[in-house]
Amino acid sequence: MKSKLKFIEGIISLAIIFIILIYSKVISIHVKNGLHICMDILIPSMFIFLVISDFCQKTGSLNLILKPFSYICGKLFKLDYSLGPTLLFSLICGYPAGIHLISTLVLKNKIDKKTATRMLYFCVNSGPAFLIGGISIPIFNNIIPGIILFISQIITFFIIGTLCSIRAKPKKVSLVVTESQKINAFILSVKSAVHSMIIICSFTLFFSGIIGVIMELNIFNIKTNKHLSSLFIGLIEITNGVIYCKQMNGLSMFFILSIITSFGGLCVHFQLKSIASKANISFGNFYLWRILYCFISTNISCYLFSKIKIPIDVFSNNISTNTNISTQNPISSLSLIILSIALLCCDKKIDIMRKSFKRIK
Repeated sequence: MKSKLKFIEGIISLAIIFIILIYSKVISIHVKNGLHICMDILIPSMFIFLVISDFCQKTGSLNLILKPFSYICGKLFKLDYSLGPTLLFSLICGYPAGIHLISTLVLKNKIDKKTATRMLYFCVNSGPAFLIGGISIPIFNNIIPGIILFISQIITFFIIGTLCSIRAKPKKVSLVVTESQKINAFILSVKSAVHSMIIICSFTLFFSGIIGVIMELNIFNIKTNKHLSSLFIGLIEITNGVIYCKQMNGLSMFFILSIITSFGGLCVHFQLKSIASKANISFGNFYLWRILYCFISTNISCYLFSKIKIPIDVFSNNISTNTNISTQNPISSLSLIILSIALLCCDKKIDIMRKSFKRIK
């Protein structure tokens, strides 16, 4: 039986390699577009947020300021109040910042894996930077649709968090940080953010290439149906799906944008699983809660969108449907990566020097 499975796996692998060779030009074009997405959208909008959120969690610098928010979340979600900053940053930073912070807490034995799995059900959402800067302004030429999308996800965050925590019991969490730990907190936060960004960008490039093959093969006659193509591609990789949504206008476009931004797409889910695997966090009933999250968020956002009158000329009728993303200045993003790698190398050298110094002592 095992030999038959290996034989089938071998045939599938050869078929995939054959498809890659045939459509290598198409794949290279879409991977290049994926690079532009990483340079123009993902790295500029996420890297700093990942560093700051991780640093604030390590140092506990926002615990006092966020006490009211932490108290509300603690009561609703049956969590210790000290986890308030983690919940806030999962909201404002967007995915995968939430699972990044949760994994860190599990690795430090601050929370158990059962609590981490429950937090995963509602700590996965699109951040305001992406919803407004990456969707609302480029497509609608207006910040209101992005604000509506974000408000709907905040409301859903509280609804899902409350529902999945009904039978939960709060557990005490100690996040006391010593002064010696605070000294290295920034360097450790940058290292952690660099690692997360590598994972995020790698999956984005891979799924961008997959989308290229799907579009070229015209699976399910996807090219002729702009609604299906936008939804299907968005559920694979959210940023590419947003680009394809430019083909539409009005409530139908907003409806599909609501679905893909609240669900996240397979690319995001693979990023989550990759980051969660470090702490061995189980996903449990994640997809059942994710479908419910998507359903609630989409209904709320579409209802608010229908009630707020937005001028018809802000829609993307005249926006080019070209899926290529123009790269304005990738040098800054490349420089950021180089500096981060240099910082990691410096940190390693510092550790070696410290060990040598201790030996001499």
